[in-house]
Amino acid sequence: MPILQWRCAHGEAPAVAVACARTVELAPRDDSVDSNVVLIEGAGAIEWFGDGPPIIKRVLFPAEITLLHNPPRLQLLTCQDRKITTPAIGLYASDGNGHRNEVHFTATGAEEITRRLERFEQRLADIERSLKR
Repeated sequence: MPILQWRCAHGEAPAVAVACARTVELAPRDDSVDSNVVLIEGAGAIEWFGDGPPIIKRVLFPAEITLLHNPPRLQLLTCQDRKITTPAIGLYASDGNGHRNEVHFTATGAEEITRRLERFEQRLADIERSLKR
């Protein structure tokens, strides 16, 4: 029995950055977005993630993006538009017929961490002021 050499990638490919637009192609058929992780750059509104094969993509959102609930092209879990004001991550599945469904969506927690750090810094400043009296 002959042995065939086989090479494959291990791990996950780095995120591919794409510009925010009304239509953001997550998995174009020309394979120009060759990663399962997509970073949306810029601000604006997105109403569709484009046509493509049946696949799930993880999408990283910076702040200031609005996802438009646009069934059947883009079906969001909330069944309404979503304004993203803090960094977030979503999973979007394609059925191969131009329909994208949000499978999961979550904020990264960056806003809460920032809020807590600012509160901590304020407490330290208050303590330092009281010690100087």
